[in-house]
Amino acid sequence: MKKVPISAVVLAFLAALFFGRAYAQQPAGAGTGDKKFDAQLKALNEEARSDPEGFIRRLSQRHNIPEEEIRQAKEKNGLDEADAYMATALARRAKRPVSDVAAEYRRNRDQGWGAMARNMGIKPGSPEFKQLKADAKIHTSYMKGQAKARQKREKEMEKHKGKGPDKGRNK
Repeated sequence: MKKVPISAVVLAFLAALFFGRAYAQQPAGAGTGDKKFDAQLKALNEEARSDPEGFIRRLSQRHNIPEEEIRQAKEKNGLDEADAYMATALARRAKRPVSDVAAEYRRNRDQGWGAMARNMGIKPGSPEFKQLKADAKIHTSYMKGQAKARQKREKEMEKHKGKGPDKGRNK
């Protein structure tokens, strides 16, 4: 029987640990194939979670697709907010129902949104793909602005809480 040097076993163990951890940190889907776009979608997810209804309302307005259609596709297919954005944006460009795009993504989740976009004629690096990225950035900026405005309103409400019309008056 051959002896395997301990250093080789330790090295193999460390490599498995490192790559296993890196794999576990990846999102469920395979992403878009564009690191910056994937980061933008992650940021969109985080911002949209603070106001999911406002996010769907904005998505509906921006892509001229009914809120209920987006909401149903999201719930039925287990999409997070970034996935709902991609399904809605691709549905608009492909002139297909959001539910069809979302269901197709659910069936092929391991291929990611980049493959979905290619299947719908949007190639990475194309003007259409760049527009998807720009729209995601716009949505994220909008949601950040909404969150800041909401926080400001809440602070104002808290500041004025307990200050009724009779407070501070001499009777």
